[in-house]
Amino acid sequence: MAVKPIKSFTKRAKQAFHYCFWGNDSAYPTASTSAQRNAQGNMNGDMLDMMSNHKTRMLRADARYIYTSNSTVSGAVKQKSGKVFGESWRFQSHSDDADFAAAVEADMEAIDGLIDIRGPQFSFRRNVKIESKSLDVDGDAFVLLTETKAGFPRLQWLEAHRIGNDPYSNGERVESGKYKGLKIKSGIIYNEFGAEVAYRVLGEDMESFRDVSARDMIHITDPDWFSQGRGVPAIASGMLDWYDLAEVRDYEKIGQKVNAALTLIESNDSGRIDQASKIIQGQQGASQVPFQSELVQGGLIRYIKNGSKLEAHESNRPSEGFLKFSDKIEAGAFYGMEWRREMLDSSAVGGAGVRAFQRDINDSITDRVCVLARFRKRMALYVIAKRAKQGIYTLPEDWMKCSFTKPREFTVDDGNARKADREDLRAGVASEYDILARRGYDPIEFTDRRAKYLAERKAIAQKYGLEDAELGTVLMPGDVPPESNNENTST
Repeated sequence: MAVKPIKSFTKRAKQAFHYCFWGNDSAYPTASTSAQRNAQGNMNGDMLDMMSNHKTRMLRADARYIYTSNSTVSGAVKQKSGKVFGESWRFQSHSDDADFAAAVEADMEAIDGLIDIRGPQFSFRRNVKIESKSLDVDGDAFVLLTETKAGFPRLQWLEAHRIGNDPYSNGERVESGKYKGLKIKSGIIYNEFGAEVAYRVLGEDMESFRDVSARDMIHITDPDWFSQGRGVPAIASGMLDWYDLAEVRDYEKIGQKVNAALTLIESNDSGRIDQASKIIQGQQGASQVPFQSELVQGGLIRYIKNGSKLEAHESNRPSEGFLKFSDKIEAGAFYGMEWRREMLDSSAVGGAGVRAFQRDINDSITDRVCVLARFRKRMALYVIAKRAKQGIYTLPEDWMKCSFTKPREFTVDDGNARKADREDLRAGVASEYDILARRGYDPIEFTDRRAKYLAERKAIAQKYGLEDAELGTVLMPGDVPPESNNENTST
C-alpha cells in the first residue's frame, strides 16, 4: 500500500517553539559565529511562509523600478525575451490524422490575433515575449481561460499585482465562500497538501476580489524552491548590485559634469581674477570668494593661487579601475538572472570563451523555452477544445499531441556556425531536420515550401526554354548536379 502524502497545511496551525541545544557549532561555521557579521535570522522554514505578502509586493515594486529606470537591466530583459521568442512558437500538431493536423495548424495561425481578450495588438505567439519578461521582472504571471458568449475561446493575461490578498486582511485563511478555511498567501489559495486550488483576483480598486478555480487559471512561474508560492523576479538576487551601480554611476556622472564645465585653469599670484584687467575690458569683477570662476560661453575658468600660467583642464574620469570594478559587479548581477554581460559587448570574448559564452546563452534560452512551453501547451489545448466544440474540426484520439517550433539558436559567428552545420551534415552526425529546427524553422513546412519553389522554378525555366541551372545555382566547384548523379546511379 502506498504511503499517504504529508499534509503541508492543517486547518489550524499550531504554534510551537523548538529549542535545540545539542550539536557542534564549529562544523560549517555560520554568520552567528563571526564577530564581523550578524546572523540573518532563522530561515529554516518553507519559502511560502517566509515570504510575507508585504515582502512579495515590495520585491516586485523594487524589480519594476529597476527595470523601468535602469537602461542596462531593461535592455537585457528585452534582449532575453526577444531571443526566447525568436520569431518562432508556431503551433505544430503531431496527430496521426493528417487532415486534423493541417486544419488545426491553419486555424491556430488564423486566430492568432483574436485569442487575447485585449485585442489584435496582442498576439498569442508574441505574448511569449511578455511572459518571459514577467518572469524576470515580476516573478510570475497568470492567464484566465475564458470565452465569448458565442463560445469563441479567449485568454486574459493578468499581471502579478492583480493576484493578491485583501490589503485590509492579515489572516492566512479564507474566511468565507467555497474555499473557506484553506490557506491563502499572496493571493494563492492552497489545499492541505500545498497544491494551488484557486487564485484571488483583485478588482480595479484593489479591494474587491473574485476567487477563480485553478482549473480556469494558469499560473506561469519558474519556482526555485519546492516550498515556494509566488514567483521571485529573476533580477532579485542582483537587486542590491543594481541599486549600488545606479548610485555610483549617478555620482560619477555628476563628477563628469563638473569636470566638463571646467575649461581652463589660470594660475596667478593672487588666486583671484585680475580686477584691473576686468575694469579695462569693461567686465565686472568676481566676488571675493576663496575660489573664483568665470563663465565663458558654457565653460568655466578656475583661478588658483600659484605661479602665472594658463592651462586646459583635463580629467581622467572615469578611471580604468572604476570601469573594471563596475563591469565585475555588473557581470555578477547579470549572472544572477542567468544572462551574460558579454551580450552588451561580445568583442572582448575570443577563442574558447566564445563557445562557452554562446553555450551559456543558449542554455539559458532553452531553459526559459522549456518553462514557457508547458504553459503554452495548456493554453493551446484549451483553445483547440473550444474550437472543436464550435464545430471547426473533429478531435481525434491523439489530438493532444502537439508542440511549438523553437526559437533559433544564438550564435556569435553565424558564418562559422553554418560552416559547422554543413560539415556535420556531410559527416552524418546531424540531419537537415535538426539544423532547420535549431534555426527556428518548422522542418516539414520548410521542406514543403522549398519543394513548391523548385517545382515552380523548373516550370518557369521550361516556359522560357532555359536550363534550370541558368536561373542560378548553389553548387560549388566539384559538386555533381542532381541530374548527373541520378543518371550515374541509374546506369
